[in-house]
Amino acid sequence: MRDRRLVQRLRRGEIEALQQIYHRYRNDLLTVAMSLLGEVHAAEDCVHDVFVHFAEAPADLRVNRSLRGYLVRCVANRAKNMRKSRHRPPEPPTDEPQSRDCPVRDSMAAEESQRVFDAVAQLPAEQREVITLHLQGQMRFREIAEHLEISINTVQSRYRYGIEELRTLL
Repeated sequence: MRDRRLVQRLRRGEIEALQQIYHRYRNDLLTVAMSLLGEVHAAEDCVHDVFVHFAEAPADLRVNRSLRGYLVRCVANRAKNMRKSRHRPPEPPTDEPQSRDCPVRDSMAAEESQRVFDAVAQLPAEQREVITLHLQGQMRFREIAEHLEISINTVQSRYRYGIEELRTLL
């Protein structure tokens, strides 16, 4: 309900609504962009570009159901375009925040996270995209199929083969 009101306010030109949307979803969107692009700065640019577009053309914000899901799709599209333009696979993250509660546990978690990231980066782009949108973007297979304009069976098989490949890599 709150998201719907924010979208209405944004369409009326209230820039504060865009700021609220940005602060609410920024971290989730950065996580998705980072998974798809592999570079912190590229992920930040990607999310920034999406919000700049809506600031310049709020009427383009066409939310049918979930604002979060819509923004994830926008970020995924932008990330895909950025990947195409640079022709490089994602790089592992380098500046993850570290907690000071338990350095050993944090170090082990960072190593495990790095292993998973490296394994995901080795997947074919199509599998990596489906896995990222489903697990980090929290999109359902049906939504991914609509977003990528492919059949739900294709989405499910890309996900299944990607997960199988991750099991062998890890």
